Amino acid sequence: MLPFLSGVNARAPGEETVGVYDPMGRPALFLSNDGSRITVTRGPAAEAFLPQHLPTVPAGPVSLGRILSGAPGYAVEGGKLAGTREGEWVFEDGRQLLFSDPSRRFLLRAEYEFSGKRVAVSYPGRESAGPPPLVRLEVSGAKILLRRDAE
Repeated sequence: MLPFLSGVNARAPGEETVGVYDPMGRPALFLSNDGSRITVTRGPAAEAFLPQHLPTVPAGPVSLGRILSGAPGYAVEGGKLAGTREGEWVFEDGRQLLFSDPSRRFLLRAEYEFSGKRVAVSYPGRESAGPPPLVRLEVSGAKILLRRDAE
């Protein structure tokens, strides 16, 4: 596991840049959302493991910062509500599939689809509505686990 730092710079929920930096502070990756698509830019710290030109992904006004904070990526508007056998509540609005804890206090996991690729986000060990201690992302079989430091 490699430690990375990340930060969000946002003008609005759908207009933001998420930066990921290595422990020495060198930029590894930037994810920029202009409200309609996500652009991925490789930083110098990622030259060995990411290709230089990565495709732009149509995504609409999704907020990467909200996803990392444990909130729905899109604004929650009209949709369908259902329950699972495990007692989770499930909300679907065509852009996102959200799973809450049985008491509907906080988000446990979410699924999004960007350009035909399923992105699954879960928050292992989450016990409150505050920012989750862990964020697990899965895209095309690749799994990334992000840990939030207490500081």
